[in-house]
Amino acid sequence: MRKNYWLSYFVYAVVLVFYMILSDKILESIVKESQRTFNMLPYMIWSSIAFVILGVLLGLEKFMLERKKEGKWKVNLPKVLFLGIPSLYFSISMFIALCPIDFIRQILSYPISVLLKSDMNFEKAFQVVLGFTISTSFVKEKIEHNH
Repeated sequence: MRKNYWLSYFVYAVVLVFYMILSDKILESIVKESQRTFNMLPYMIWSSIAFVILGVLLGLEKFMLERKKEGKWKVNLPKVLFLGIPSLYFSISMFIALCPIDFIRQILSYPISVLLKSDMNFEKAFQVVLGFTISTSFVKEKIEHNH
């Protein structure tokens, strides 16, 4: 039986577009509420989570292909260490900058301040990379049977 990849990718694209529209609408309502209450924390949390979820959705295809394979689940540790952890660090830079403990804030925010000197909005890119890394770091390895 031949699979209909056209339909699969069409549905995948519709889900991505629907998610982006929905998350934007949620963000708009949170911005209005934040302006009314002067509480920016819900905005900061949702804007961070929304882009991580987008990254997870972008990596969903690879995860689904892995799920179909035979074998035992493993975590791609080098990917998590060299992509996931740095992406997490830069993804939460807004929260690091607001840390009430001066020593921690000063130490942890130095690399972030270097990136802030550029005009790039690096946080959102790292949040997407973090989500993508989360969904693509799980792989199945074949179990070798020695008979």
